[in-house]
Amino acid sequence: MSKENDNLESDLLDYLEGFFNVLGEHPSLKVEYRSPEELYINLQGQSDFLSVDKEELAEELSTLAEVFLRRKGAAERAVQIDINGVKLTRRKKLERFALEAAKQATQKGKKIRLNPMDPEERKWIHISLGEVDGVETYSVNEGEERRVIIKPTG
Repeated sequence: MSKENDNLESDLLDYLEGFFNVLGEHPSLKVEYRSPEELYINLQGQSDFLSVDKEELAEELSTLAEVFLRRKGAAERAVQIDINGVKLTRRKKLERFALEAAKQATQKGKKIRLNPMDPEERKWIHISLGEVDGVETYSVNEGEERRVIIKPTG
């Protein structure tokens, strides 16, 4: 991790801690990088604030964090804020599911059509299978019907 990334991470953590202090909340913050363009932050705590509609709150906090980073000069850096590991747990389950579906696609020699998913989940599937030999992925349809296709290659 570069010194610039260390400074941005530290500044963002200070900003988020200040934000939560104003609200009277004190979650612990665990930071991990998923890629050079994405920062994953897991807020851990048991307060009522963190238990109400976690997904919507996490999305709003992610947007707030991305705006902060843009103002600090970190162009288009994605921030994924999770609350008590809910997204990470879902992501790991999707990755296991995607690997199993890829295995089926290669064994059967047929495309596998996954159920419609939101954009973030589709992205996780594409990333999970991006380095897997023997398959490629792409998305089809529009809106709420958009889904991932896993296609065997070769």
